[in-house]
Amino acid sequence: MSETMSIIIATKNRSGEIKKHALASLERSTFRDFLCVVWDASQDEETRRAVEDGAWTFPLKYFRAPRSGLASQRNDAVKQILMHERSIRYVLFIDDDSELSRDALTGVTAAFGAPNVWGVNIPHVPQLDADGTYHGPEPERPTPRRMTPYLHNRSCCPEQHGIPVDWLSGCGMAFRSETFTQLGLRFPEAFQRFGGYSLGEDSGFSFYLKKKLGKTLVNAPCGALCHHVSGAARLDVAGMTASKWYNFHLLFDAIYDGVSGPQLNVYRLNFSLFSYAAALKVLLRARKPDLAAMLRGIRAARGALAEYRRNGNVQRLFREN
Repeated sequence: MSETMSIIIATKNRSGEIKKHALASLERSTFRDFLCVVWDASQDEETRRAVEDGAWTFPLKYFRAPRSGLASQRNDAVKQILMHERSIRYVLFIDDDSELSRDALTGVTAAFGAPNVWGVNIPHVPQLDADGTYHGPEPERPTPRRMTPYLHNRSCCPEQHGIPVDWLSGCGMAFRSETFTQLGLRFPEAFQRFGGYSLGEDSGFSFYLKKKLGKTLVNAPCGALCHHVSGAARLDVAGMTASKWYNFHLLFDAIYDGVSGPQLNVYRLNFSLFSYAAALKVLLRARKPDLAAMLRGIRAARGALAEYRRNGNVQRLFREN
């Protein structure tokens, strides 16, 4: 059978989550024309066992990741799948803790039927019913996914269906396969400098596709996703601060490399204020606020930025090297 969609799950040491949420919800999907690919960087065999235990009736392939890191794993998986599965038209990325509604994949394929739609977000909801459906209301005052000129993004939950958006979430975002083959885009592996989570690579990648290449991004017209995000912090205060500061400064440089004069100065001022606010937000969310750790993170990010700007090429941040 030749599948239309590839669903890529990049994971590491989360066998329980992928079995309970991602794979279980794909099993009950009404849309079945897909190939699920698990790209695993785990340090044990538990995820492989969860994938290969015979519980799943949909097409499913397991790969041991040669490299660890969310952006690297996604890039390697895309290259492998699009090279060997020629029928794939759309690539959907979900997290191991993403729970999809029964009609989520139908909504993704329906959205791509509109002209110039290159990216689709599965709308987020607080929870799904036990049978994998969502019966909650649409938001009365929807706040679509918007990115301000200085890269401050906004969204809401639940999200409205079928509306244009500026960026997509990595826990449930789909792209035309030509995004990677024809346009040659890749997830920014530089975003892994301060942690394998690659903070912001999803919003950055999708916003770049819209802002720089003029492609339309939308919320799917039907379907929903519940993200069962872990309550544990992915990085410590210094690491999270450094990751935010470094990744979003690189993104700013890549998006606004063609802007100059007073407009750029205004953007830079607002972005600087936003960057400090983001660092303070990390500090406030920490269980043990550590100002010294936050400042260490900013210093580390500034040093890394100076190094990247000397030796890197920000115009190639989202392009295949």
